[in-house]
Amino acid sequence: MGGQDGYSDDQVSYDEESNSLLAGVKIHASEKWGLGVNLGYTTAEGGINPFDLPADDYVAITPPMSYDFSNTHTYSTIDIDRLNLDAMFKYKFTDSIWTRLWYSYIDYDDADPYLYDTSGSVSLLTLTAGFSF
Repeated sequence: MGGQDGYSDDQVSYDEESNSLLAGVKIHASEKWGLGVNLGYTTAEGGINPFDLPADDYVAITPPMSYDFSNTHTYSTIDIDRLNLDAMFKYKFTDSIWTRLWYSYIDYDDADPYLYDTSGSVSLLTLTAGFSF
């Protein structure tokens, strides 16, 4: 297919795949206390496929460009995994006063960083108290 200045057409395509797994359980063992666990796992991959910028007629009458586009498709590659794990313990002192301990763990893995690696993990521990009226 020809175009302005004899350019030919090479469509850019993008492949992607992502999968998620979510699970959780909450147990009310008694009226006084309860326990809960949640799990989330996500994996995602994607990127532009290699492409060509053919312009045979244009190149024949114009000096070549100094920029090399052969690695451009690698600049958008995504390859990540993320794990979320939450655990909760709740205790009721009375019908209107309670406390909750919540633990969260997040692990993020960037297997194909481009500008900088965003991989890492974090743990959070939260203690709350509540009063209802």
